[in-house]
Amino acid sequence: MNETEKALRAALIGAWLLERWEVQYADGHVTLPFGADAHGLIIYSADGWMSATMCAARRTQLDAPTPNSASLESRAAVFAEYLGYGGHWSLDGNTIVHHVMHSLNPILIGSEQRRDATLSGDVLSLEAAEQTPRPRIHRIRWRRAAGHD
Repeated sequence: MNETEKALRAALIGAWLLERWEVQYADGHVTLPFGADAHGLIIYSADGWMSATMCAARRTQLDAPTPNSASLESRAAVFAEYLGYGGHWSLDGNTIVHHVMHSLNPILIGSEQRRDATLSGDVLSLEAAEQTPRPRIHRIRWRRAAGHD
């Protein structure tokens, strides 16, 4: 690990709160997957573990008291408004690599989620290009969370 990576690694340690998640498509169209007021938290530990969650601010409520008794439609809506995964993390230059071990969405388990990182003061900007049938770029902006006792 070079000095630049060591400095970035040290600066990333801690908790970050979501400010904005946008997706820009090749035609220039921009969407906000969980809305302009989405919530999220990403945590990077010094020993290499990470956890990330993002969700809509006003989530759909289940139509029953427990997930198992809720309708499939209700469970699908709740699933669609929340993203969460965790595992360990590493650096490859200025790219943060999330090595996903568990996830709400099982398709992510075992994957590497690569995010180009830019750190400016207390703002962490992550960017990832996704080569799908509709190519797009995810831009996620986080702000360092204040400490809690």
